[in-house]
Amino acid sequence: MSRLLLILLCAAIPGVLVCATEPDPLFQSTELLDITITGPFALIDGNRKKDEEYTGTLSYTDATGQQVVLDVKLEVRGNWRLEKENCRYSQLWVDFRRRQTPGTLFENQNRLKLVVQCGRRNSYADYIIKEYQAYRLFGEITEYQLDTRLVNATYIESDRSRRGRTHFAFFIEHQKRLAARFNLNEVELNRISSADLNQQQSTLLSLFMYLIANTDYSIIRASGNEECCHNTKLLQNEDQEYLAIPYDFDSSGYVDTNYAAPPDPALRISRNTRRLYRGFCVPRDTLDSAINIMQASRDRFKSIVGDTTYTSERTADRSLRFVEDFFEIIDDRRKIERLIVRACRG
Repeated sequence: MSRLLLILLCAAIPGVLVCATEPDPLFQSTELLDITITGPFALIDGNRKKDEEYTGTLSYTDATGQQVVLDVKLEVRGNWRLEKENCRYSQLWVDFRRRQTPGTLFENQNRLKLVVQCGRRNSYADYIIKEYQAYRLFGEITEYQLDTRLVNATYIESDRSRRGRTHFAFFIEHQKRLAARFNLNEVELNRISSADLNQQQSTLLSLFMYLIANTDYSIIRASGNEECCHNTKLLQNEDQEYLAIPYDFDSSGYVDTNYAAPPDPALRISRNTRRLYRGFCVPRDTLDSAINIMQASRDRFKSIVGDTTYTSERTADRSLRFVEDFFEIIDDRRKIERLIVRACRG
């Protein structure tokens, strides 16, 4: 179901859907945004210390042709991608000064994730675009998703001692802004019961993860003493149901990075491109409803993954085949029974 249709339904049938406020200015467009970030990147990429803050600036040209320059603090983030053997360049938090952002594209933003291209090769650019596409795919089936904005980012060393580099990247909406848009509550728990999940939303999420062949997530428990959950954030609606909001899709078979960690041996799948349904068991009408939404989104999915604006035709063709393989499963009742219904977790 497209965002436009959801908005129309929300307006037409009060109470059926939670009507959100409009996205923040940064996320109101899918147009590629050119930005320049200045900072001590040799130090950032060399140290990779999460407890260090670095001073920098972020600049872009606004709709009137004026250059906007914002002071920012930069911090490294992540776990797997933070390791130097996996990524040459660090993933970043970009922290803004709130008093500087009103009237700019970054109004309402305080702290944003920037997904940074891991290396220089063209394959790393493909990984960024495909992960960005994965967020867009999820946004086609639910409004409860983190908005993204694709950027062409130029990174300039503070002391100008090194040449700059320009790569694709994308910003991810902070979960606090998503919660505010839908009047949802943030959750600080280590684990929850699957019975407390919103069944429709969790089933859609599980089918989406099956679509992109991603098993690197959890929607009910965290690792160790961290806040729940693994590669998802929990929010809670007025009915006290939990909504799991996913992020980080670089370990999925759809993105298929060369640095992804192998699947958990307990899952008994040989590689990340193998699909395994990890959803919880729900009434059949709930599953069928979620499958119907996925099927209705087929053309929009194909439009997203088949777009060659920023990738080659070869990459787009591979993406289309990967998505079509998913639909061959959910269009076949016997495969649904064998691969999804029998595989669900109780």
